[in-house]
Amino acid sequence: MAESESGEWDEFLLRYPGIIVSGCNARGTVKLKDKWYRLKVTCPHFPKLQDARLELHLPQQIKFTKIKNEDLATDWTLFDVMENLPQLQEKYCDAPSPKAKNIEINKCNIYSEIAALYAPQDYQLELNDACTLLRFSKFAEHHQHYLQLELPALRITEHSLPDCVPWEEHLQKYDNLSAMVQQFRNYLQDLQPFYENFTDIDELCYVVQPTPPVSTKHNWRLFVLRERVFIKLVLSDPFAPISSMSVQIIGPTQAVEELRRTLSNGLSEWDAELDIHKNLLRIFDICYFPMPPGSGWLEAEGVVNATEQKFCNICYSYQLEQGEIPIVSCDNPQCTLIYHAACLKEWFNTLTNGKDFLSVSFGTCPFCKTKLSTSFAELLVN
Repeated sequence: MAESESGEWDEFLLRYPGIIVSGCNARGTVKLKDKWYRLKVTCPHFPKLQDARLELHLPQQIKFTKIKNEDLATDWTLFDVMENLPQLQEKYCDAPSPKAKNIEINKCNIYSEIAALYAPQDYQLELNDACTLLRFSKFAEHHQHYLQLELPALRITEHSLPDCVPWEEHLQKYDNLSAMVQQFRNYLQDLQPFYENFTDIDELCYVVQPTPPVSTKHNWRLFVLRERVFIKLVLSDPFAPISSMSVQIIGPTQAVEELRRTLSNGLSEWDAELDIHKNLLRIFDICYFPMPPGSGWLEAEGVVNATEQKFCNICYSYQLEQGEIPIVSCDNPQCTLIYHAACLKEWFNTLTNGKDFLSVSFGTCPFCKTKLSTSFAELLVN
């Protein structure tokens, strides 16, 4: 909405919190004389009623009822219409059935809470036209986050928190909207260290999975360490990111054996003052991790090769439907082929001499026939 249009509607928005304005259109719910009304308004010459259109949703009806021009006084403005909504409703509303009355009372309690929660300086509150979905978004200092609820049941339909925790169970223990929203905001504050530990990794590493841009719902990253070698970082408990951290190095056995020893020794000297990204740089004694192809400062020797996109030598594609890329390499130093974990697992299943022991699968390279072993459970479950 343009600045001039916003200024014209300022008084209206202050008087009727819960109304959302876009251009010359307004919609939402208002409380007048202890009753709630849901309406749609088009007012091109606000606040004058020239060419204006107002539709009122009645409790026992599904559709909006258009208020006729002959029911409006000639000198009225939109403010006059709002103050006379109770009388206008009586004219258009037949006596509601007992069932409709119960629905009206139930919804009014929820709308009362919605109006009390209307705080645009802290978050954005949106209500759909049918008043069946309520969405909180753009929280102060947490703009990427959102919480969406189904009305009147207050059932959570969408949220932005990590998928590894059953947030619906935790949040729906609260029996009112205010408490639920406040607890959601408390979680955002508590999860700040969790998200901060991923910030530098997302910005300064070549994250290949989850497929960028990474969502706030993911609790893991797979990024490039060197050519055909990857680091998989998982934070199992978002409330205790460091203590629940697991770091796995994926690549050809010979290439990663020394790296795994280096990692094991480095984890015992973890610096609690540094985030995960800086600790990993210190452990591997490097200045930076490879960045995606096309990044401005990838001219250093070896960095470009480390981030080159290599196709799977089984399916001959780079990225699968769920975003997986080739990360499993042949252990033969003379064989430089690489595969999707899912493709190699399917290949192992076709081998007569393939076998599984505990969580490790055994087979051979599809091309050089070198014996291979890998844990598909770790690679395929995120």
